[in-house]
Amino acid sequence: MMAKHSPPPEPPRSEDFLDKLARINLHFGRFARDVLGIFFLLVALLSLLALWGLTEGTILSPWVGFLRLWLGWGSYLFVLSLGAAGFLTMRRGERVLHWGRLLWLETAAFLTLALFAFLGGNLLSRAEQGLDGGRLGWGLWKLFTILFPYPWGIVVLIGGWGFAVMSGFGLWRGLETLLRRAAGEVEPEEEPDSVVSAESEPEHVPARKKPARKLPPEFRKSLAPPPKESERPAKPPPRDSSLPPLSLLPSGSAARVDERTINQTAGLIEKTLSEFGIPARVIGYRVGPSVTQFAVEPGFIEKAPNGDDAQRLKVRVAQIASLQKDLALALSAQRLRIEAPVPGRSYVGIEVPNAQVSVVRLRPILESEAFYRVKSPLAIALGRDVSGKSVVADLAAMPHLLIAGATGSGKSVCITSIAVCLAMNNSPENLRMVMIDSKMVELIRFNGLPHLYGKVETDITRIQGVLRWVVQEMEQRYKLLEHSRSRNIDTYNRKILRTKEGRPLPKIVVLIDEMADLMMHAPDATEYNLVRLAQMARATGIHLVMATQRPSTDVVTGLIKANFPARIAFAVASGVDSRVILDTSGAENLLGRGDMLFLAPDASAPLRVQGVMMTDREIEKVIAYWRKAVPPSSAAPPWERLLFEADKDEDEKLIEDALALIRKSRRASASYLQRQLRIGYPRAARLLDTLEEMGAVGPSRGGGRDRDVLLPPEDESEE
Repeated sequence: MMAKHSPPPEPPRSEDFLDKLARINLHFGRFARDVLGIFFLLVALLSLLALWGLTEGTILSPWVGFLRLWLGWGSYLFVLSLGAAGFLTMRRGERVLHWGRLLWLETAAFLTLALFAFLGGNLLSRAEQGLDGGRLGWGLWKLFTILFPYPWGIVVLIGGWGFAVMSGFGLWRGLETLLRRAAGEVEPEEEPDSVVSAESEPEHVPARKKPARKLPPEFRKSLAPPPKESERPAKPPPRDSSLPPLSLLPSGSAARVDERTINQTAGLIEKTLSEFGIPARVIGYRVGPSVTQFAVEPGFIEKAPNGDDAQRLKVRVAQIASLQKDLALALSAQRLRIEAPVPGRSYVGIEVPNAQVSVVRLRPILESEAFYRVKSPLAIALGRDVSGKSVVADLAAMPHLLIAGATGSGKSVCITSIAVCLAMNNSPENLRMVMIDSKMVELIRFNGLPHLYGKVETDITRIQGVLRWVVQEMEQRYKLLEHSRSRNIDTYNRKILRTKEGRPLPKIVVLIDEMADLMMHAPDATEYNLVRLAQMARATGIHLVMATQRPSTDVVTGLIKANFPARIAFAVASGVDSRVILDTSGAENLLGRGDMLFLAPDASAPLRVQGVMMTDREIEKVIAYWRKAVPPSSAAPPWERLLFEADKDEDEKLIEDALALIRKSRRASASYLQRQLRIGYPRAARLLDTLEEMGAVGPSRGGGRDRDVLLPPEDESEE
């Protein structure tokens, strides 16, 4: 039997070899680019130092001599190009330069050498000394003089050099666009970038707008820009020297107006409405930090019912408002809001997001005339509206503020800006703050501010005691007002200042970030304290500012809403959440990042505002100023003693209620006590351990099962 011979092994396939090379390039290619780029930069640096005569070497000196002999003054251009090549080599994953543009730049460099030779008199002796354009430049100029008789050689050289430079730097497209725009042949959205080409645009630069459709002539707009008004008063009132100077805060920049984009968008709005059979005309616009509001005036529709004479009927506002999604699709807008109609105006407002959102700073609003007109120590800067004007409110007139919105929409930044605004315009003698931050991340930055009572409270078990102290402080102040026969805290302080021994009462602002945690921990006690404060605390100078990211009816209850007429809604997930906050829809169409709807107590409709942005650096500057001006106090917060006594009394009452409950129901578990006594799970578990130590219940049985109740039933105990 003949043995079978195995076939000879196949030679390695080229694909395997190429795959290995691809894997090597994937893992080590970026290091090779870095090494090559650093090598180019190093050679460029050493060559430059040698050209200046600052260094020399066995290899470096002949190399630099070669450059001078052949390139002359162009040696510096070569070194610069070598350094640029090293820098571009290290830029990973980016196509920085076209091959065509690179060839044009090289052509321009060679023509530059010929220009150097022409300017130096085209002497070979100078070229041999490393001057002008060197040997290469001298030879190129000689070639031009042979091919083109004088003076055409000069004309061709200079013209070719200019053409190569403009082609290499991509300047022709920008010049062409300017000429076409002057002739009226370019739509605003079709304008290309005159310097940076699409291939060379880095990834971190925001993408340019996509070219829009060409509009028919009847829809091309040329709207007049709104008049520019200065918000600063002609003569700002004097500022108290004890307050922090406004120079602590940075100045903001105004929103940039792109009239071409605005006219294009206005034309698209008219065209889209016309396609749905709605005649309308865009009569103006207002540019804000985040959106541009277009004023749309409804037109007339001619109808002839039953063959009668045609009648002109005004387009209903509801017809325009119903096309919100269609307009958003036509404008390629992320979210679009229609205000139909704009309060106090005879048009419908269509708010389109801006390509770039301008950051709203606190200082320009504090310097505006709108802020000075409020004339209240509790004036707060909220932001700028859709026309870019400052929006200022008086916390004393609200008198409390409810803030709600989804996570990351800007609630905490809003509370932070309110706190900084109050600290910038009030001394610790006139204003004190109580800060509650159950999230432990936002308001904690204000620890150390002299306006603050104690520290920012973050322990959920202590927060209820803080609210009880605020209620007790309110009641104590009412007794003082009654004794002095004063109507409110301002009247009381004026009377006290007339006496020698009296001390005026500071106003108190309570800032609560995330009230949902309080409502989950102790809903009845939290709602009772908040509603009682909201109903009565205004006259005593106590004001509440609360925020939550859960705008649901179990958190923002009917009683709370009834006593908080001033509300701010940030971006929410649905119209249901918007109606819970504002009693109307609209917040679901906000853009986030500080975009809000502000409902003032005396307003019929909410106002759209881009909120103030605060940085950690600004907060630190304000706190540092006040810590330097006012010595820090180490005194315990005023609610500390009350907190200890109240907890002791409340624990005793809870134990009594728990004993009565388990005796009656014959059930004992942490979850059962949590539901029946409306307390948190940790507190219910501790209460159950206390009952076990008292001998009222048995030890834990595991698995979440109820414990044995060792107390006699309620009937037997009575006998």
